[in-house]
Amino acid sequence: MDLYNLTTSLIGQNGRRGALMISIDVNHPDVEEFLSVKSDLKKINKANISVRICNNFMKAVEEDEEYDLYYRVEATREEVVKRVRAKELFMKLVEQNWEFAEPGALFWDRISSYNLLQHDPDFEFAGTNPCAEEPLPAGGSCLLGSIILPTFVDEDGKFNSHRFAVTVRSSVKALNDVLDEGLPLHPLPEQRDSVHNWRQIGLGVMGVGDMLIKMGIRYDTQKALDICDEIGHILAKEALTASAFLAKEFGKYPQCKIDTILESDFFREHADKELTELVKEYGLRNSQLLTIAPTGSIGTQLQVSTGVEPNFAFSYTRKTESLHGQDVYYRVFTKIAEDYMTEHRLESELDLPEFFVSAQSIDPIMRVKMQAVWQKHIDASISSTVNLPHHATKEDVYRIYMEAWKHGLKGVTVYRDGCARSGILTLSGPAPEENLELKRGEIKKVAEDTAYYKKPLNIGCGTLKLFIGYSPKEKAIQDLYVVKAGEGGCEKNIQALAIFMSGILRLGGNLFTLEKAIRGVSGCSSFATARANGRILTKGSTCSSAILNILKDFEKEMDMIPDQKSENAEKMKQHVVEVKKEDKSYCPECGEPLQFSGGCGTCLACGYSKCF
Repeated sequence: MDLYNLTTSLIGQNGRRGALMISIDVNHPDVEEFLSVKSDLKKINKANISVRICNNFMKAVEEDEEYDLYYRVEATREEVVKRVRAKELFMKLVEQNWEFAEPGALFWDRISSYNLLQHDPDFEFAGTNPCAEEPLPAGGSCLLGSIILPTFVDEDGKFNSHRFAVTVRSSVKALNDVLDEGLPLHPLPEQRDSVHNWRQIGLGVMGVGDMLIKMGIRYDTQKALDICDEIGHILAKEALTASAFLAKEFGKYPQCKIDTILESDFFREHADKELTELVKEYGLRNSQLLTIAPTGSIGTQLQVSTGVEPNFAFSYTRKTESLHGQDVYYRVFTKIAEDYMTEHRLESELDLPEFFVSAQSIDPIMRVKMQAVWQKHIDASISSTVNLPHHATKEDVYRIYMEAWKHGLKGVTVYRDGCARSGILTLSGPAPEENLELKRGEIKKVAEDTAYYKKPLNIGCGTLKLFIGYSPKEKAIQDLYVVKAGEGGCEKNIQALAIFMSGILRLGGNLFTLEKAIRGVSGCSSFATARANGRILTKGSTCSSAILNILKDFEKEMDMIPDQKSENAEKMKQHVVEVKKEDKSYCPECGEPLQFSGGCGTCLACGYSKCF
C-alpha cells in the first residue's frame, strides 16, 4: 500500500494529482490490519481505501455469528483460515470510519449482480475507479459525463421530462464519440482491448440538491424520493434506447451477448416492449451506461450541488491542496442560497425557507434512501458521501452501513464533521495559532467551524426559531440568533436577548452563568395564559428561561457535559447542588426558578407547588 501510495503521489498533470483506490476483500485474513492503516494520519494519504463486503458476511454481522476469513496462496497452495466474530470485525470498520472517515464499504455482491453483464460468463469486475462510482474490468477506463438537473426545472417549478429525455440521448451519443476519439490514445494494449471490447461509458447526473430546492421540495421527504425515482427511470430507459439505436447504426459492442442483456435484472427493470424488440434485433453499443460521479470539481466550477447529495452547507470553508502540499482555504457561499436571498431580500441565510436543507441537518437514513432510489436506475455505481455532524455516534455509522446494504446500495462512505482526518469540505478553517485564554472584558470571536442548529422556540406570545451556533472543534456554544417563524412574538426584544446571552458565553461564561443572570426575572403572564389555553410551549416561564432550557437540552444532545472525572467539573457540579439546596427559590423537582405569590411557590415548568 505504501508503494502504491508513493507512486500516486509522484503522478500529476497540469496541477491535478494522481488518484487511487485500494480495496481488499472482507474474506481476506489481513482485513483487520487493512482497516486500521489510516489511523496513522501520515500514511496512505494519496489513496482512498475500501473493503469489498459480501452478503454472507453482512448476514453474519446481522446475526452476530462467527465467520471464517480465508485466503489461498496459489504459488504454495497454502491455505490461511482465521475465525472471527463478524460483528466485532465490522464494528472495527465502523469505528475507523467514525474517527478517520475511511475505509468505505463496497457491497460487492450487489456490484456484481445488478448490471447489464450480470449473466455474462466472460465478464468480471476487477475493481473500481478512485471514487468507487465506476466498477471496471482489468484494464478498464472510466469515461464520465454529468447532466445538470437544475437546468431542467422550468419557471413554474416543474421538471421538464421531455427536455431531459432528449438530453440523455444526446449525451450517450456524445460519450460514445469521446470513447472513439480516445480509444487509440490509451497507453497500454490491455486498456485499448478492454475499452474496445466492452465500450463502457458513465453518464450521470449532478445537482439533485439544487434541483429539489428549485422545485420547492425538501430533500429528506417521500415526495423528493418519488420525483427522483421518476427522473431516474427516464434516465435509464432513454440511455438504453440511445445505445440500442447507436448499435443499429454502428454495430453492437464486440463482446455483446444479447440474450444475457435481456435476462439482466437492470434491463428488465427499465425496458418496455418496444425497447426489448430493438435490443433483440441490434443489441447495445455499450456494456455499461450509467454512473453518478461525485462531481466535486465541476460542481464547484459551475456553482451547483454535487452528485445526488444535498448541499453540504449553504456557507462553508473549502480546502484546496496543490501538488506542493500547500493548503489554501476559501469561504464559500452556495449560489442557489445567495440568489434566493437576493431575490427575496433576506438578510441572513438563516432566514431561508424550510426546503433549504443541508447535509448536516437531514436524517442520514433518508440520505441512504435517496441514494438507493438512484441506484435502482444506475447500472454502474454511485460515488457519494453521507455527511454527519460532529456529535454523530458510532452507532449512527453502523446503522447507515446496515441500511445501505439492505437498501441495495453498491457502496457508501461516511464523513463525520470534525473527525481526525480532515475533508475537502468542512465547516472549519485551519486551526489558528493563538492564545485562547481570554483577558478580562475580551469577547471571544465566533469559531470558524461554527455550524447553526435550528430549534423551535414556542413562547407565550408567539412562535420563533432559535439558531444555536456550535463549534465541533471547541465543543462549545458560540452564538445565538432568533428569527420569527409564525405570528406574534416580541422578535426584536428576543433578538437582543439572544445577542446578550451570546455575549456572556463569549466572555467566558457558561449556562450556569446565564442561569444566575436571569434568576430574578419573574414569570411572564403570557406564558401562564398560553398554557392555561392549552398551548404547548417551550419549557420555562419567560423567554430567557425558555432559551436557557433549549440550551441545556442542546448540551445533552451534543454530549457537551464536562467529563465528570474532571476536578473543575466536580467543583462546578457540587457548587450548583449546594446553591440549589440553600436557595428555596428553585423547584426541588426540576431545578427551575419558582414563582412566588401569596406565600406560595409555584414552578411553571413542571407544576410543583408549595406554600411556606
